[in-house]
Amino acid sequence: MKQSELLLWCAISQADLGCADRPTADQRRRAALAVFTEWVSLTGDSSFPFTIDEIEQHSLRLRKSGEAGKVKVGIALTHGIYCYFRNRGKGPCCDEVEAGHIWQKWDGGPLTIENGQIECRAHNNQRRELSIEEYMKSGKATEVTDGR
Repeated sequence: MKQSELLLWCAISQADLGCADRPTADQRRRAALAVFTEWVSLTGDSSFPFTIDEIEQHSLRLRKSGEAGKVKVGIALTHGIYCYFRNRGKGPCCDEVEAGHIWQKWDGGPLTIENGQIECRAHNNQRRELSIEEYMKSGKATEVTDGR
C-alpha cells in the first residue's frame, strides 16, 4: 500500500462516512469534504491527490479489507502515520508502507494495534530478523536508488 493510500484510509476511518450503498451526489460531496477535512487534520497538508470517485473506491476497499485493514489504520492512528524509522538515521523510506511488528512475528508477536507500527517496506524488510533495538544499533540503512 502506498503512503498516500494509508493516509486516505486513515482519513476515511476518521470521517466515519457510514455505508450508503447508492449515495446521492450531495452525499458523495459531503463525504469527500469530511475526508478532506480529516486529511488536513492528519497531514497538515491541503494538497489532496484524490478524486471523489477514488475516495469512494478506497472507502469500499477499506470496508472489504476486514480486520487487517482496520488493524493497519488503527496502528497508524495510534502510533503514527509515517514509517517509524523515518528521520532516525536508517536511510530513506520508500513509498510502500506496511504494518510492522514491534515484537517480531517470528518470536510470537501478534499483529495488533498494541504490537504494531507503520514501517516502509524497505525498513521492514531490512529488519525482519532484528528487534527494533538491534536494528537501531546495527549499521544497516536503506540506500537511495535512482531507478536505473
